[in-house]
Amino acid sequence: MGESANGRAEISVLLVEDDAMVRAWIEAVLQDTEFRVVGVASSAGQGVELAVNRKPELVLTDYRLPDRPGTELVRELRLRGVQAPVVVMTANQEAGLNELAREAGAQGTALKGGSAELLDALRSIAGGAQVFDARHPNRRENHVTLSPRERAVLQLIAGGQTNAEIANALGVGSETVKTLVQRIFEKLGVRKRAEAVATAHELQLL
Repeated sequence: MGESANGRAEISVLLVEDDAMVRAWIEAVLQDTEFRVVGVASSAGQGVELAVNRKPELVLTDYRLPDRPGTELVRELRLRGVQAPVVVMTANQEAGLNELAREAGAQGTALKGGSAELLDALRSIAGGAQVFDARHPNRRENHVTLSPRERAVLQLIAGGQTNAEIANALGVGSETVKTLVQRIFEKLGVRKRAEAVATAHELQLL
């Protein structure tokens, strides 16, 4: 923990967010506070490397990152020995997020949009508390049924495999993989691979 020009203790923050407008908003919220942004990443992979190298005192991450859910970033940070408190942010209420974040090792969740609420949460968490936004509903029941082949494809998607790599691993054609991926997306109600992985974790399909 450093010290600002006015003598106030500073808390170093790593921000992991792929939306430039949201990054700018958060940096504006933290300006002239005790929080000092020491690194900015736009993906989970970049966030992990920055956290390991720069050792921030607090990590603020989006949940729906382009490469992996924010909760998976938390898991990797813990596996790599990074113990800084982590807050997982979302733009909307996410069923089961509080449970997922706790299980991953995060100290809190926050909804984007409320400057005062975000600062209050960060200050409480920096002080050792846990703050999970009660507006996130409890984990929804799993009514999604995937075939064994769809589950295999989903597991490979979660492992970061491309369609071509999935086709090679399963010994099927690329068009078959494309159809299976689209079917998985439809069943989970998502449009992106990272969203599919996040929703699958939420529904305990992975």
